[in-house]
Amino acid sequence: MAVKRKMSKKDIKIYGRILTVALFVVFTIACFFVYDIVLVAKTEDVEDDNSSDVIVDNIIDVTEPVEPKEPKKIVVSDKVIFLAHLTADNKDYTFPFNVNENATVGTLLERAGVTITKDDYINNHYTVDTPLFEDIYVEIGRIEYKEVVEKVSIPFDTVEMPMIYSIWAGKKVKDNEKGQNGTKEITYRVKYVDGVKVSSTKISEKVTKKPVTAKVYVDRTDLLDLRNGPPSEYITVIDIKATAYTTIEAGGTVTATGHPTQVGYVAVDPSVIPLHSELYIVLDNGFVYGYCKAMDVGGAIKENDIDLFLPDYDDMYNFGVKSGKCYIITYGKGN
Repeated sequence: MAVKRKMSKKDIKIYGRILTVALFVVFTIACFFVYDIVLVAKTEDVEDDNSSDVIVDNIIDVTEPVEPKEPKKIVVSDKVIFLAHLTADNKDYTFPFNVNENATVGTLLERAGVTITKDDYINNHYTVDTPLFEDIYVEIGRIEYKEVVEKVSIPFDTVEMPMIYSIWAGKKVKDNEKGQNGTKEITYRVKYVDGVKVSSTKISEKVTKKPVTAKVYVDRTDLLDLRNGPPSEYITVIDIKATAYTTIEAGGTVTATGHPTQVGYVAVDPSVIPLHSELYIVLDNGFVYGYCKAMDVGGAIKENDIDLFLPDYDDMYNFGVKSGKCYIITYGKGN
């Protein structure tokens, strides 16, 4: 059986010291732990204070307008690139250019290996010195000039040949003459852009064959004023020597009295037959010129000579010189 030993005063003293040391160690450790907690707490308080300041600074008053801020550009490189486009000789080109190159249309042409002449066309009034810009489209038109000769037909005219004396006399007149077209050559300066004709300018014209006028002979005896035969009343009758004239002779197309020449107007010597006298003329061969007026004069018309107007040269030529009689119905008052 075991026997309990009673602790001596010495043992109690030893245990007491050990306990005191242990308590001191525990207290010291506890103090350090509490100090760390305080430091951490203070640090968090400082951070919380700073956060509060930031939040306060960023509070937005919704009652006042806010201007939008431009988004920040992200600079990827210090070079900005754009594209320029070119069409020439049925080919399309696209090249990138740096904005700092100060490139022009001439630069674009050089890069594409395209040459132009002073006659070539650049769209939009661009020139080789026009600066390039983003997505510029340059089109080159090849311009060519050619001289083109065109043969053109000249249509003929048709004139009526009024016959009076020849028809009455049964003289053979020419058959109707057919007309023939003439020709002429017109030279044009033609402008082509990329092979397509865009304009033409006439620079010269030359007749290579003159047209032949068609002549149609017609009976115009209806122009004679024959009425019902010779006048029953008249002042006198004189023997005459009759010739014929037409508009192609000297004197033109107007009579001495200022009237247009026409069938029924005759030229006289005013000293024998006053101007504006009314007459009736019949030839010895039976041709009746009929009623007419003395409205013209002629340098070769002397005394009893009378020049009868006929409307056609061939008819006048066939008339020749004829004798006849002239009935003076009334005397005119001269000029």
